[in-house]
Amino acid sequence: MTQKVLVLAAHPDDETLGCGGTIARLASEGAYIKLITFTDGESARGQTTKNRNDKLASVCTKLGITDYAFSNYPDNRLDIISLLDKCKYVEQNVDFEPNLIFTHHPHCLNIDHEIIYRTTITVFRPQTKKEQTILSYTIPSSTDYNPRSNFCGNVYYDVSSTYNIKLECLKENYADELRVHPHSRSIENIENLMKVAGAEIGVSYAEKFEFIRSIK
Repeated sequence: MTQKVLVLAAHPDDETLGCGGTIARLASEGAYIKLITFTDGESARGQTTKNRNDKLASVCTKLGITDYAFSNYPDNRLDIISLLDKCKYVEQNVDFEPNLIFTHHPHCLNIDHEIIYRTTITVFRPQTKKEQTILSYTIPSSTDYNPRSNFCGNVYYDVSSTYNIKLECLKENYADELRVHPHSRSIENIENLMKVAGAEIGVSYAEKFEFIRSIK
C-alpha cells in the first residue's frame, strides 16, 4: 500500500527545516506526499507570487513532493485569520486520506507555528476509520527559543541517505532564511542537529519528531 503523507508548514522553508530529510526519504520509498504552506514567509518580502511559487516548486522537486498548495496569509499574523478559514483551506486542498501527517510543535515561539498545530488537530479529529499518525517537528530558532518548550523527540527517521538533499534545498532555495554560525539556524547547526539525532539511534544522520496521536 502506498503511504500517503501530508506535511503542514506555516511558512515556505518550514517543511525543509523541520522534516526535509524525512520527506526525501519517504519520497524515495514511493510515498505520495502533499505539502500545504500557509503564509508568504519572511523571505518573500519584495518577491512576486510567481517567484515564491517557483522557489517552492523547485524545493518540492528536489525533495520528491508529489503535490503542493500555498497561500498568501500574512507572515507572523495567522492569529488574525479565523481558525475556521484555516481549517477550510486545509480541507479544500486535501482530497485524500493521509495516513501520516507532519505538523508544527505546539510550543514553538513563532505564533504561526503554534496556530498550524492547532489547525492540524482540529481538521484531523480522531473520527476517521482509516489509519492515521500525527507527528510534530521542530524549527531551529523557534522551538528551541521557547524556554517552556517541552519537545520530546521519540520518533526517529534515519536520513543518512537523504540529509544532503535537505541541506541542498536550504543552501540553494532558502539561503535568505539561514544565519551565520553559531546561530541556531546556521547550516552547520542544522547539520549537527541531524548528526546528534543520528547518534542517539546509532546512525549517521536522523530527524526526530514528537508523537502526537496514532489511529490503527
